Amino acid sequence: MNTTLLFAELLIIGLQTAVWIFILLINVFGTGWVQAIQTSDLANWQAAILIVMLSVFYVIGIIIDRVADALFSRWEWKLRRVGFPDPPMPIVVLRFELARGNEHLNHQFEYNRTRMRISRASALNFGLATIMGVIYILTRAQTASPNEKWIMFITTLIIGTALTLGAAFTWRKLIRGYFGMLKEYSRFIQPGNVKPIPALNNKNRDVSIKQRKQKDEQ
Repeated sequence: MNTTLLFAELLIIGLQTAVWIFILLINVFGTGWVQAIQTSDLANWQAAILIVMLSVFYVIGIIIDRVADALFSRWEWKLRRVGFPDPPMPIVVLRFELARGNEHLNHQFEYNRTRMRISRASALNFGLATIMGVIYILTRAQTASPNEKWIMFITTLIIGTALTLGAAFTWRKLIRGYFGMLKEYSRFIQPGNVKPIPALNNKNRDVSIKQRKQKDEQ
């Protein structure tokens, strides 16, 4: 995968996560710490803080991506069993073999995987942001009247639920299309046509040479 593309998608996931983490901090500690930051001298360090925050968001994006992958793995397995029950070889190997030597197809696979990864993590982030927002309205919105709280609660719940379900539905549609594309292209490749990977061959050869030398020394 293109390194820049991977960095961008993980950064997007990390920035999404930062939204509900920010609301969580407000729910726990209130808004006093936000006001303290605004009145401090940190404004003179905006560039350095931005670089640090981007690196933190990137790491958070990696973590949330793995968490979302674990949560959606069983659903993905069921969709694969329905859409592509009998692949001629493991999916990872098939994906590699189809894309090898075909740059256009490789870009198409990567583009689909990027959208699936972002939509999968978005479903998790939107759901958590909705929960945090609802908690904030119920516990921290002290200046709002009961009617205003009720309106804010319903609005947040409807919009958050719609975004969460929309992201999950998008992921489901994308993953089904991904397996469908693999199934369609798999007709042009058979297990006997799979060529060994030179890098792995060289590694195995080096291991064999090392083992042979150790045996000779003994």
